[in-house]
Amino acid sequence: MSMRRALDAVARWTIRSPWSAIAWAVVPALALAALLPATTVDLTFTGVMNRGNEHVGRYFEMSEEYELGGLLLVLLEGDEERLDQAVARTIEAASALPSVAAARPPLPLEWLAEQAPWLVERPLFDRWLALVERPDDVANLAEFAAAAVALRGAVASVPGARLLELKMAKDPLAEEVGESPFSEIEAAIESALAGSGVTAGFSGLPALSAGDQEQTLGAIKRLTPLSLVLVLLLFRIVEKRPGGMLSVAAVLILAIGAALGAVGLLTGKLTVMETFFGVTVFGLGIDFAVHLFVRQREELAHGRSFEQALRRTLSGAGRGVVAGGITTAGAFLIAATAPDPVALHLGLSGGLGLLFCLPLTLLILPAVWVLRQRRHRRRVETAAESPAARATPVRVPGLPSVVRWATERPVRSLAVSAVLLAAALAGLPRLQVETRLERIMNRGVPAIAMVDRIQEVLGTNGAPWILAAEGLEEAREFAGRLDGHPLFSETISLGTILPADLPERAAALHRVLGAEDGTVGAAPGMGDPRALAVGALRRAAAAGPPDIDSLPPGLRDKFIAPNGELLVYAYAADSKADGALARRQREVVQAIDPGASGLLAVVEGMMIGDRPWIPWIALSILGFVLLVLCVDFRRPASVLLAVLPVLAAVPFTLGVLCWVGIPFNVMTWLVLPLIFGLGIDDGIHVVHRFLDDPAQPIRGAALSVGRAIAMTTLTTTASFSILLFTDHPGLETMAAVMLIGLPACLLASVTVLPAAAVLLLGRR
Repeated sequence: MSMRRALDAVARWTIRSPWSAIAWAVVPALALAALLPATTVDLTFTGVMNRGNEHVGRYFEMSEEYELGGLLLVLLEGDEERLDQAVARTIEAASALPSVAAARPPLPLEWLAEQAPWLVERPLFDRWLALVERPDDVANLAEFAAAAVALRGAVASVPGARLLELKMAKDPLAEEVGESPFSEIEAAIESALAGSGVTAGFSGLPALSAGDQEQTLGAIKRLTPLSLVLVLLLFRIVEKRPGGMLSVAAVLILAIGAALGAVGLLTGKLTVMETFFGVTVFGLGIDFAVHLFVRQREELAHGRSFEQALRRTLSGAGRGVVAGGITTAGAFLIAATAPDPVALHLGLSGGLGLLFCLPLTLLILPAVWVLRQRRHRRRVETAAESPAARATPVRVPGLPSVVRWATERPVRSLAVSAVLLAAALAGLPRLQVETRLERIMNRGVPAIAMVDRIQEVLGTNGAPWILAAEGLEEAREFAGRLDGHPLFSETISLGTILPADLPERAAALHRVLGAEDGTVGAAPGMGDPRALAVGALRRAAAAGPPDIDSLPPGLRDKFIAPNGELLVYAYAADSKADGALARRQREVVQAIDPGASGLLAVVEGMMIGDRPWIPWIALSILGFVLLVLCVDFRRPASVLLAVLPVLAAVPFTLGVLCWVGIPFNVMTWLVLPLIFGLGIDDGIHVVHRFLDDPAQPIRGAALSVGRAIAMTTLTTTASFSILLFTDHPGLETMAAVMLIGLPACLLASVTVLPAAAVLLLGRR
């Protein structure tokens, strides 16, 4: 049985038994949707992280093995005399929260002053001793005064500023979207510092991710109702009756519920990626419905009875809906075979969503029309004598002129299209790939600016690379190999804090201070530089050289892993989370320690991670689409015509994006499948309309389907347009792709395709 006959049989069955048609569509969807309450929901980013990626997987292994957690950096700035009390208040407030596993205070300057002779570099230590042995040599007094400041990277403590590290009880990547405890921590600390004159700034992954989610989700919540109202107003051009709009909404809701239930059944959980697939089902589901509504109105306007119009709608436009739905759903399902959690969940949910949307659309919408026609039979019968009085085709200003020009001057139309496409493709050398994470995050996140501030004040950041050493000597070796490297500002470990020559320093102190025989005690008061220097040396000699066991708890917790290995922190010279830069840094640290990793490895995997499966997935999708089109049309010319909108619109869109300087990023690629699906769908509908009535002029067929394509373009672009007002660069680029790509698909469908059809089919 051909597809036309099958759809005609569905139409006749729906006319006879509309409630049965609704039941056959709704019951299976509800059964699958009923699985949702028992389905595990994982709205964390770890749920879609590709742990199969060697470097991303290593980061999570290290994080779990060494209990790193996520670090929230708190920069306190204010008068020096108030900072120590502010530190104590901050630690007390943070430690009382269950979301904070540990609060690491900066080491006090007093402790540094006492330990400075043991910790400073050896040349400074030698010159310091010279102040005692040669009192007239004061060349190093300034160096002595600045000794504590010289250690700022290791201890995160400088005059006027303190940096605290809050170790989170849970990795921020494992927090569910919108459930970050950061706001609670921020409020507790700001309350503790109220009236102290000390300000607190926050950075690190917990602050960045929470701020981005809060700003973005807040904007979307405010703008989504406006988007829905706008889409409904546009949809009223096609269907003014509330019942029609509600039936479309019911189809979309049931399709989404069924798809989510099926995905949960197949994969065992739902992830954050399933939130994106609703956009796909909404865009293409509306597309299915609009084509049926527009065709039904057109058939009624041509004087056909309700039953005739319904049968012609399903057997005509329904064929395009089925073919377009199968090709796009198949493309998504093929993408789901990729060894990547994002592709798996997005592809599976998108593909299943479209497959469920097909029967729901083809059964529920016609059944609702039948029930409505029965309810108002008397009025319909009265109007049957003049169908045009009760239904008119959808009017799209300018569309008839464009289609007429394309069909009357096909060569000129194709030439103009080719020139425009060539001009767009000339911009491809300007292609930019966004590699910096903050450029796909909300601009209103304060933590982004705080990253630069911490780097400026303390020369450090919250995303170091971490190497694991067996002992102090190996830790010093690692640091020595990174010392002076242009990609890194400093390398900190217990091996760099505790110099290797501590026994020699102890002997030198004993020699110098023992020879003084106590005469130093008679030196002038505390303001005398020599007295200060000798006093510091005496305190250090009395305390003895520090070792690992005598270090403050904060240092031991930071630098000693639970398994006893010593952690080496390599801080990047550039504080930006840049995927390309992160790759270069990773290659350097892994050449020293193959097991080295850090949060920037995740940034690399997210922004520029290797995806060798893309070529064979793309070829598989192309092969599948061509196979479906060949089976559907069975004529090479028809297949070529059907793919023309995609072949013209997608490269044109990419070229225009390059010309206007919009960089490509991980979020841009999420909407390209939707452009592909709608473009294929548009071409299939136009070609089916050509073939439905060979006697009809190509101009009339293109104009008929062009009305529906124009309406789907309006509704889908309206829904995406809200993303332009989120102040989120990543979402703005998604909107830009849709706002350029969808009109390009529309124009290609009503100019390039009909012009080519005139030349290939020999009729206008």
